[in-house]
Amino acid sequence: MLTAIAGAIALIPGGGASVAAGAKALDYLLHCGTCLKILAVLVAVGFTALHVHREEVAHCEERIEIDHRKAAAAAAQRDKDAAKDLGDFFTPKLDALRKQNAVLEEKVKAYAKQKPPAAAAGKPSACRLGDAAGLLRPPASR
Repeated sequence: MLTAIAGAIALIPGGGASVAAGAKALDYLLHCGTCLKILAVLVAVGFTALHVHREEVAHCEERIEIDHRKAAAAAAQRDKDAAKDLGDFFTPKLDALRKQNAVLEEKVKAYAKQKPPAAAAGKPSACRLGDAAGLLRPPASR
């Protein structure tokens, strides 16, 4: 029966001959008792290999997912440790700079409240820089 089908398939243009050859080979294997036993063993081995492969793939996917979760947790812990180390290192330095900045801000506010010496005396300044020229010198040098 497969021989008749193979002959019909061979007439199909564009590759029908190779399909027909495959059908003839299958027909030969189905009529041979020893070949049927070999085919049954090959199918059983192939099915077993496919089944084992699917189980291994599933197991590997589980392991990969677990490894990804562990890696994410480790990365979060590393980030937390790095933030703590940076905070421990830079917080004292930043606090010292804030204290220094506060002192300098007070000096700026005190400087802004000062009146130019000429304006304090009520006479115009003879300096080309204007009345504010006296503010540029420290009080000890006036």
